[in-house]
Amino acid sequence: MKLSAETTLKGIAIAMGAIAALMMAVEFQTALETEHAERPAAVVSDDPLRGILQRCRTLTTEALETDTTCQAAWEENRRRFFGLTPDDQDAE
Repeated sequence: MKLSAETTLKGIAIAMGAIAALMMAVEFQTALETEHAERPAAVVSDDPLRGILQRCRTLTTEALETDTTCQAAWEENRRRFFGLTPDDQDAE
């Protein structure tokens, strides 16, 4: 089977388009990875409760049962999350 010049040129054009699309996809992925790497790893907050909760996450279950600071911090976090006032909490 002999290929005509027109068929050969169409094949070359399709191959070049595929290569261009692949290069564009690689460049786009690289740009996304660079953008993702530039973001800060953690959100910095002025909230002291956040720091206490981070410390409490490292404690064992037994240590959490006796740590009143962590218990109070988790209770405050629940209150904030559910939007409760201290009066609402007493009613429960």
